[in-house]
Amino acid sequence: MTISAEDLFDSIGEKYEDAYVNNPGLEEVIQLALAELKPGSHVLDVGCGTGKPVASQVAHEGHNVYGIDVSQKMVDIASRQVSGRFEKQDMLNFEPKTKFSAIFSVFSMFQLSHIDTYSMMFKYSDWLRPGGLLILGTIPSTSLVKDQSLSDSTGQVFRHVELPFMGRKVIGTVYTEDGWRNLFQKAGFEISVEKFFSFTERQPYKDETQEHYLIIARKVVDHALMGPYPLPNSYRGPHPLSEGSWAPFAERLVRDEFDAVLNLLENNQDVLDVGSGYGKLPIAIAERGGNAYSIEPNAERSSLQMKHAHNVEVRVGSAENIPFPDGRFDAVVAMWVMHYVDDLEKSLREMARVADITNPNARLVVVQGAPDNQLVNLLNDVCAPLSAENSRIDHQGYLLHTAARIFSEHGFGKIETFRVNAFCAFPEEDMMERCQKAAEVLVGFWFKQDPNYEQMKTALIPHLKLHFKDRPHAIGDEVAILSARPVPN
Repeated sequence: MTISAEDLFDSIGEKYEDAYVNNPGLEEVIQLALAELKPGSHVLDVGCGTGKPVASQVAHEGHNVYGIDVSQKMVDIASRQVSGRFEKQDMLNFEPKTKFSAIFSVFSMFQLSHIDTYSMMFKYSDWLRPGGLLILGTIPSTSLVKDQSLSDSTGQVFRHVELPFMGRKVIGTVYTEDGWRNLFQKAGFEISVEKFFSFTERQPYKDETQEHYLIIARKVVDHALMGPYPLPNSYRGPHPLSEGSWAPFAERLVRDEFDAVLNLLENNQDVLDVGSGYGKLPIAIAERGGNAYSIEPNAERSSLQMKHAHNVEVRVGSAENIPFPDGRFDAVVAMWVMHYVDDLEKSLREMARVADITNPNARLVVVQGAPDNQLVNLLNDVCAPLSAENSRIDHQGYLLHTAARIFSEHGFGKIETFRVNAFCAFPEEDMMERCQKAAEVLVGFWFKQDPNYEQMKTALIPHLKLHFKDRPHAIGDEVAILSARPVPN
């Protein structure tokens, strides 16, 4: 049975510090990073362990240290011997209340799956201020893995590898140097320092000689949730919208973004929902006393409940041609709509046109997929290249980036982005049945009418088997929410 990171480090305790604290290569990189920080910077140490050597050196230089670790025993040790705030937190679920000037993640990611490692890189970027530093320590696959058959199709990622660690064996994920460079670029970083050091643990683990790979990178984008980077040059064009494919997907969807959007709109009274579908948002706005409006290209798609709801007005229209006058609403929302529009820029300009920029509560909201959206990434990696109709990938971040640009041009330049978790549930116990059902639901969502639909489903099966090995009954549909408000005069 695989030992969890929490149990592993609870059992190790002070022994970890004894084995690893004397690491001249790491200390050199810590000092290089500290030289880049302004006095009194806020610094996060992810997987802080006992607090040495990273947190202790950062605190010694007068910076504000916040450390998290999945092991309570490690947190207790760090709290006793280092000045700072330390908490038991799983990095995957951590939600910081502030942005950091630097984040250290030193030898703390080995036991993550590939999908979680990919997600964490975007979270690190999101948690940093623009220009902030990510300092990462790892061991490249080249010094750990001899069996090249364990790599994925890129040759850069090795999953479910048995790794030696302090006399134990743990299952983890490792990357080539190019694999790490690729992750940094996608998450919006520019690498400034790469260092390689040979390190031998102290007794009784002297047989475990490791090649350490230490990286310092600077965040060079404003919004991590608009990745992965680099962005494409243009919009791929719309996906076909199939009612028959939406229902099987929606039945399995467990989502939280609806409540997050409602919270953003708490001070808005006249709200337009562009492409409402079955009208959940307009009905909720109306039920709390607001005036809700909905446009749909097909009026029949609107639910009977929305048509008869008090304070909900439904009109036939499209995102490209919103049938309302300038400045009519104090909020305009488009949830999961922009990848279906024919003209992306015109649709976004229409949203800005009908919003009342003079209203102090005015807000434009666009909801799309986050860069670590597992569903979108599976479809992009496997299905899009096989499409007979449009083989370009669906870049959800490009939609958000374009929205931020156009909204800013219209005076809505106070841009914020948020992430919300959602997933599609696949509770089937039999692995093959689960994979087949997932392939049917996912491929049908965007490619039901594609001539190569059956080929796509077949091609997706092995990727789903690998995915479900890490996340047995769910495929993430992670959400990025963009909010744009007027820039104060």
